[in-house]
Amino acid sequence: MDSLEVSVLDQEIVDALQISPRASWASVGRALGVSEITVARRWRSLETRGLAWTGIALHPGVSYGAVLEVRCAPREIDNLANGLAQHPDVSTLGQTTGSYNLFAIIIATTLEGVLDAVHGGLPELIGATEVRTNLFHQMTGGVDWRQGILSAAEERQIQDERRRSHGDAHRLLATHDRDLFLALSADARAPISSVARGLARHPDAVSRRLAELEAANQVTFRCDVSRPAFDLQLGALVLMKTPPLESENTARALGLQRETRFCASVVAEANVILVVGLHDLADAERLLARLAVDHPDGEIVDRRVLTRMFKIHGRLLDDQGRSVGHVPVDPWIRSRA
Repeated sequence: MDSLEVSVLDQEIVDALQISPRASWASVGRALGVSEITVARRWRSLETRGLAWTGIALHPGVSYGAVLEVRCAPREIDNLANGLAQHPDVSTLGQTTGSYNLFAIIIATTLEGVLDAVHGGLPELIGATEVRTNLFHQMTGGVDWRQGILSAAEERQIQDERRRSHGDAHRLLATHDRDLFLALSADARAPISSVARGLARHPDAVSRRLAELEAANQVTFRCDVSRPAFDLQLGALVLMKTPPLESENTARALGLQRETRFCASVVAEANVILVVGLHDLADAERLLARLAVDHPDGEIVDRRVLTRMFKIHGRLLDDQGRSVGHVPVDPWIRSRA
């Protein structure tokens, strides 16, 4: 596979799609001052090289889940991670420094689905020395994130089209939306006509339903990248202990930070878990210093550096962070309905 090199234009295209993953190439081209043919060609190159991709996710507010902290022998890390990565409700999986050297995020539409996963649904965990489970009832940020490269004017231009594409919200996410969700899991930009054909539905009905779900904050589209290629060599996982009544507010505030990749208030002694992207180790020190200033009532219980991601929201990654496969995230996989 070729290099991780990306151009300034590549970065701008990705930033535009992180604002609106289904934006037309024409609107992206207008915002960036290049032709839509150029935008489409550059995006195809990024996709083909495994450096960027799009997909669909549950909106953070409707995601039940758990963060698993896993301790295992170093020689077992790859086998354990490769096994866990095949589960459709294990959305994200990474290796960290520290005694708990793996972490996994489980996503479901119900608490019962999360509990089924942690109570024997992930047999690979038999190979772990210890597992710590942190339950959450919603995420507070990080499902979709941005590099923040485009100017305010360019951003508004992309957002204007996105707002025009939304319809009025009627029905909330339901089990019968599962097939539509999975159809867009590998490519949020898949043409409505082909999605509708695969689901044996009318294109207008599919388009209308997607607009309803997005407008009602039930789903969100996302654009992600090979993070090392986009100067995000590392990450950090931070466990904070805040006053119990402040954990939700703290998590919401942290979820708004640009570097946040995941944040949730969890039921545990360390009641806020934060995952951020880092350019380098110095970024980690700056993050901890800012947390101490912005949240003086919080105590940082533990912090670990993310040295490798095996899976990011369904995308299987190589050791350079490039997409080499896909296990569609299926929050309904353990549904009893």
